[in-house]
Amino acid sequence: MSVAVVSGTGFLGRAVMRHLAGMQVPAVAIARGVTTPAGVPFARADRMDTDALRAIFRARRVTAVVDIYALGLRNAAPVIEAAAHQGARYVLVSSTDVYANYEGLLRKGTPPVRHAPATEESPLRVMRYPYRGNPNRPQGVGADLFDDYDKLPVEEALRADTRLPHAILRPPMIFGPGDPQNRFGWAIEAARAGGPVALDARAAGWLNSYAFVDDVAAALALLALHPGAEGRTYNVALPDQHPQRWWLQAILRHLGSDAAVTEVAPDANGLQAGRAEAMDLRYPLTLDSTRIRRELGYAEALTPDEALARTLAAVVAG
Repeated sequence: MSVAVVSGTGFLGRAVMRHLAGMQVPAVAIARGVTTPAGVPFARADRMDTDALRAIFRARRVTAVVDIYALGLRNAAPVIEAAAHQGARYVLVSSTDVYANYEGLLRKGTPPVRHAPATEESPLRVMRYPYRGNPNRPQGVGADLFDDYDKLPVEEALRADTRLPHAILRPPMIFGPGDPQNRFGWAIEAARAGGPVALDARAAGWLNSYAFVDDVAAALALLALHPGAEGRTYNVALPDQHPQRWWLQAILRHLGSDAAVTEVAPDANGLQAGRAEAMDLRYPLTLDSTRIRRELGYAEALTPDEALARTLAAVVAG
């Protein structure tokens, strides 16, 4: 038993490596970076180089491959090919954005608003390549990769590939110490500014699932190692869904702020107004994670409050 974590030196990849080390499972982080991460078994390779990946998988006797950074079929295909050649289980980090509500959220279509958290059997979006021509895309990633971003074709390719054992995880927005996307930056900045907080009323009630990075890492380890995970698709998320006003108030409390929160009209340019203008917040982005809990015994290691406290402590420490 040996696990390769491809693109394994970033935010989520490091957490997966820590979790596997705690389980005493042999693992190697694979990345193309020039700096070798301290204390982590590491092999240097570009994820687009199938031959290099094959050589690493063979030398390490890899039985499962966790692919952290499969953004679309173009950049996932070399890793899938190498895993298939090795006969290793391929674990895809997919996304909550495969569900139909995401299409409506981005104003790319008008699917029925589904208020219940999405299960793995919920309708998927019809539109493809959600970031093509869309300025509201995550920062720090090359434009060419995000033009081709879509995890649905990767999921479909895995299900059609009879050579390859696989498992698929659909996480929501991931937070934790060292989060490069600074998911709660908007609320942290409000706490640091002091004084009353004006929150856009359209955004205040928007429901969005989150997951703590260490919990997602634990879920990925289950998908890599659990016999029952093969061929299955799983959501993972905190069990309760809270609106943005709840997260704002929780973050203010953790950071020692007693600032009053007022919900304001669109023309007041309150906190999260940009999100409310760019997206149709009638569409929640929430996940039901019952399946992974029931089938694989998944459970969070920390309460949501503990996970948030740990995240914010890292922010305060700088």
